[in-house]
Amino acid sequence: MNSENFNYIITAIFTAIFGVFGIYHLASFLILRHKILLYYCILILALALHWSWFLLASGPLNDAIADKASIVSAMAVTYGLLLFTKNYLNIGKKNHPLLSRSYRIFKYTIVCIPILYFLNILTIKIDWLNDSLVMLAAITAMLSIFMNLFSGVRLYKEERFNKYYLYSYAPMLLAAIIYIVAWFLQKQYTVDVRFVLITTSSLITLQLILFSILVGYKFKSIENENIRTQVETNKILAIEVTRQTEKLQMAKEELENKNQELETVNSLKNKLFSLLTHDVKGPLNNIAALVEMIETHLEDGQLKEMSKKLKNKVDDRIAMVNALLEWSYSQLEGIEIKKTSCDIKKTFDSMAKEFERLIEDKELKLLFEISEPKLLIDENMFKIILRNLTSNAIKFSNEGQKIILSSRKVLEGIEIGVQDFGIGMNADWCDNLVNEEIPKTMLGTKGEQGTGFGLLITKDFVEMNDGKLICTSELNQGTKFTLRF
Repeated sequence: MNSENFNYIITAIFTAIFGVFGIYHLASFLILRHKILLYYCILILALALHWSWFLLASGPLNDAIADKASIVSAMAVTYGLLLFTKNYLNIGKKNHPLLSRSYRIFKYTIVCIPILYFLNILTIKIDWLNDSLVMLAAITAMLSIFMNLFSGVRLYKEERFNKYYLYSYAPMLLAAIIYIVAWFLQKQYTVDVRFVLITTSSLITLQLILFSILVGYKFKSIENENIRTQVETNKILAIEVTRQTEKLQMAKEELENKNQELETVNSLKNKLFSLLTHDVKGPLNNIAALVEMIETHLEDGQLKEMSKKLKNKVDDRIAMVNALLEWSYSQLEGIEIKKTSCDIKKTFDSMAKEFERLIEDKELKLLFEISEPKLLIDENMFKIILRNLTSNAIKFSNEGQKIILSSRKVLEGIEIGVQDFGIGMNADWCDNLVNEEIPKTMLGTKGEQGTGFGLLITKDFVEMNDGKLICTSELNQGTKFTLRF
């Protein structure tokens, strides 16, 4: 077998070996998506390409093309080896800034050399520049090998598997030295190409096997590190969950204590309102009855006038207590609404009877306009609503005027109206009611006082019965409240 055939067979065998290694690690990268596999894949496939140039070259022309193209594959091998080493040894900007900068310079140099080489061939075609670039490529490849070796020594104890990188790097270093020395010598002397080819191919194959083992151990290390990190993270999370659970438990106990305090306060509030009802409202009613009895037995004069004023004062205080009690009732939690079919005429009649004396005092006319006789509503709340609105209408009406209580059916539902033609109110007063603020009280036409709670209670009770309170008013023209259900 002649030398050329021998070289062809050896090259074909090792090119196939490198190709198989490259395809295997490419598949591994596509599955695992780890950068170290990508860089290792670049290294192996570039080696396969570099070895295959001899297989493609036949004749002087193709031989020249292969010779020129080999600079690209050689730089690709160097580039892949640099990136593989940098990633394997965990060289980064933060932990090793100087080494990272050196690797960056080598990368840019490796990329630029083939570009400049082919630009020179395609444009200015300076022979000495081509030779210089080829020489620079060989020097860069050798320096990068020593750079990788230096990094392995420098970071020998940095991580557990770094020392294995140095041991496995020996075949690559030896093959590179033999290859580059033979490349230099063949320009001046006759070199046994077969020896160089077999030796470097065997060493690089051994190198690839060792690197593959290294990558496997590296992944095992990464997996163990991930497991360890996950275990530590789980411990931290467990501690945090326990701490948060304890906080929630404390917050729950505090909330339960607060709820118990609120229940106590609410119970006390209910007792207080009960006390107001029995111990305050009752005596006030008795005083009002006593004053009225005295007033009926007095002849006209200064004493009778004083008793009448006293009776008005007592009535105002009774109205204030009633309003406060009704408001407090609306604020109680758990209030139950019992809607029934309420007879509107009967309710209007009860209002007329309740306010009979006040209507007579002002010589007012209370008129009913009923076109819808029934309303589904909580009857007690309905009476409170009408009591407040009728009381206001009387308070702000002048002597001899009329007040209209009405009911009618409209498209939106049923409307209950309470309308007076008295002094009216300004827009700000209505806005305060809409904004759920307690309106500022106004004196009635005979100096009657109010608490301001009445309309607020009315609005709440209307809304609790799924209704809407609408107020239209104009100064000196009167006021109309419409309850739409």
